[in-house]
Amino acid sequence: MPHNTGIGELTAILGKIPVFLGRPAVQMQLFLIALIACLAWFGAESIWRWQHRRFPRLGVGAFRRPNRTRRALLRAYALEIANSATFPILSLLFLEATRQVLVLQGMTSGLLGKVSWILWAFLALQLGTTLLYAFFERATVRAYYLHLLLPLLCVVVTLKILDNLTDLQQLGEVVLVEVFSRPVTLGAVFIATVGLYFWTDAAHFVQDLIYQFTVVHTKADPGGTKAALTLIRYLLVITGVVYVLSNLQLGPTTLAAVTGGLSVGVGFGLREILSNFISGALLLLEQSLHPGDVIQVNEEISVVEDVRMRATIVRTLNNDELVIPNQTFFTASFKTYTGSDKTVRVPIHVRTDCATAPAEVVRVLEQCARSHPEVLADPPPTVFVLDYGDNVANFQLNVWLDNPTLGPQVCSDIKLLVWDAFVANSIDLPTPEMHLHFPHNLVRGGVNTTAEIRHLYFRSVPVADG
Repeated sequence: MPHNTGIGELTAILGKIPVFLGRPAVQMQLFLIALIACLAWFGAESIWRWQHRRFPRLGVGAFRRPNRTRRALLRAYALEIANSATFPILSLLFLEATRQVLVLQGMTSGLLGKVSWILWAFLALQLGTTLLYAFFERATVRAYYLHLLLPLLCVVVTLKILDNLTDLQQLGEVVLVEVFSRPVTLGAVFIATVGLYFWTDAAHFVQDLIYQFTVVHTKADPGGTKAALTLIRYLLVITGVVYVLSNLQLGPTTLAAVTGGLSVGVGFGLREILSNFISGALLLLEQSLHPGDVIQVNEEISVVEDVRMRATIVRTLNNDELVIPNQTFFTASFKTYTGSDKTVRVPIHVRTDCATAPAEVVRVLEQCARSHPEVLADPPPTVFVLDYGDNVANFQLNVWLDNPTLGPQVCSDIKLLVWDAFVANSIDLPTPEMHLHFPHNLVRGGVNTTAEIRHLYFRSVPVADG
């Protein structure tokens, strides 16, 4: 079908909408619907303000505050549900009352009845969103509400309204353009744009929901679970893309013809992206790297937050977020502390003077290590005597941790404990030895006593101000 014919048919179908909206009965009902929405909104706003004055500590998200009793949590959650349902419930009550008045007056009220299911759907959306607050952070729920749930409801409502105004199936079969003698319909374009958007966001939402439920209620490994769910999500997205291409009737031959002229130029630009994409898929399949792993990249310890298809997100101990292309983990070496075993050995070097027996120093060091709550009992802490020389004995205390990111903090804590233990057990730290060599002319000049030499030495050393 020619392009102009498709646009003309689309115009003819949509031309029925102004005719329908031009009816006086429809305009009156639309005015009543707008008035009902305004009254319900003002009523809900008044109830919410009264509630905030009456229960100031039971605001949004109060049920997630720590150190609250079960009764207080249930009351806060019930109040949250009541707040979310106030507007749709008031709208339903006002709508039903208005519809009954129109029926008693013998006036048309069919449009009001059809709007009621929209309010019921909105009520279900509000209650479902409030239920999600128990599983996700408020910011996460609001993001899904604004970018997925609410737009999805608006699209469904729009399609339902169009279905009442015109033949929706006929509208979807309108041909917009032909690509290599293959018609592209309005329905296919809708699925390729709006449908693919909601499919991708829904896959992400389901992934997060399953992950939260799995981590909280099971003993599954969080990192492995997230990696597996991420791989499943990308498979779903790829499935959606394939379905969209089939609806657009773009087969392999058509795609090759369309992209043939661009393959050379685009190929160089997409080479890195494709390499990172394949590397990300291999990382997820092999599970050689998944969220929660502690790795060392560029001589800096970092924690893996998310493994995506193009890049891996890591966060350093200084709270710096790094975006590392996935192919980096295949072309460069990196150290992982949590690959097959999450326990890590942390060495701590200590020096003492040779006046104390080494066995006593070993005992004190092991006692200090065992007293720290983060140090594992199995494997136990061990102490080795490295060497001893001029008034110095070197020891190495080895402790084992199940969280490599705590290494610097545990080292600092144990060194403070060792300092106090050395003081309590009269173990001295080594003091540097100083050898003074005086010229022979001092002795020849008659300066031969220790007091005179000390007096001359300190007179020659400048003293800082203050």
